[in-house]
Amino acid sequence: MFPSLWWWMVPAVLLSWAVGAHNRLVRLRGAVLQAFATLDTQMQRWIALAESPSVPLPTADHSAAEAAAGQAVPATAQALWAGVHAAALQLGASLAATRARPLDQGGLAALSAAREVLRSAWRRLLQDSPAFAGSVQAGGIHVLWDQQDTQVQLACDQFNLAVERYNAALGAFPAVLLAWIFRFIPARPL
Repeated sequence: MFPSLWWWMVPAVLLSWAVGAHNRLVRLRGAVLQAFATLDTQMQRWIALAESPSVPLPTADHSAAEAAAGQAVPATAQALWAGVHAAALQLGASLAATRARPLDQGGLAALSAAREVLRSAWRRLLQDSPAFAGSVQAGGIHVLWDQQDTQVQLACDQFNLAVERYNAALGAFPAVLLAWIFRFIPARPL
């Protein structure tokens, strides 16, 4: 009687372990998806700020003396703001594509690149347009931009932490077997 009990206990223990490991992987994947939802919300706010038509822009970035002296004339604030706006549109398109499949590594790579393009366009606006960077009128957008950039960075950090935990669980033996069976795919951090 005792040996037949083992024949039932071993599969029962393995089954209960498999169910627990599967549930853990599902929970960790859910945490990644939840962190992405937070990141999505913060990035949408950032995009809305960059697409805002109410940003007061100076009409010229250079003085007549600089132009008459033949010095290189920097790009106008409007053109640089148009670059920020275009980068925001690119980020919005990448975000929309990634939203459908938040664990897709290619989509996350495109989202990460689009985020850096937007940040670079903003830095260029501040660097190459002294009239915009120094204007009192634009002071409000500087503060809002920095606050939203910080919120996006915090959301990225939370997302990356969730991805790290999820990927670590996928790679741990013997959960890696369940990950293969149920086709859990690793995610890419931003």
